[in-house]
Amino acid sequence: MFENRLLENVKEGEEVIALVRRTPAVTIGPITLSVVLIIAPFFLLYPLLKLGPVGGIILMVSILVGAFYGFRTLWVQQLNAFILTNDRIVDVDQRGLFHRIVSETTYDKVQDVSYAMHGIAQTIGRYGSVLVQTAGTTANLEITGIRSPQKVHELILKLQRESTSSSPEDQLSADELIGMIKKIKAGVGEEQFRRLIANRPTRQV
Repeated sequence: MFENRLLENVKEGEEVIALVRRTPAVTIGPITLSVVLIIAPFFLLYPLLKLGPVGGIILMVSILVGAFYGFRTLWVQQLNAFILTNDRIVDVDQRGLFHRIVSETTYDKVQDVSYAMHGIAQTIGRYGSVLVQTAGTTANLEITGIRSPQKVHELILKLQRESTSSSPEDQLSADELIGMIKKIKAGVGEEQFRRLIANRPTRQV
């Protein structure tokens, strides 16, 4: 379900190279709190029942809040992602159940890519953040809490190199190639041109 929602941001004809999502490790704290809110009232069931209707309301509110908070945490964690395609980087930033920001950039606009791991937990858990700095008015892209950020960093740089080396601006069209051949042919003469094509050595005068 979550993956299909993310892939809605991919254009037709694009190839998805990698789908980078936040590691579940970043949700340990919120999920623990959610579980506590759901389970704790059952340990206090007798005192709550002694309160009558008020106790029942407290019980239901605690369970509902815990379930809602846990679902929201899972939703945000799963829908925060970098989508790396053969053409673009798409940053899906899910900030709540109904708050999503989607940014993108092409590889030719990427100026710098860096990654960081802060603190003992991230260093031991091998997770951190990746920042993509872009040119012009395009917003910088960042994703936090991802596993092996150095590998994502290397992959983005690799895709950038491949995109730059195969950029259409660096390739000659068929018409340009034909025009270049005609110029060479006119410059060296018909006979010399045929010898060059046939790869036969010419006699030095």
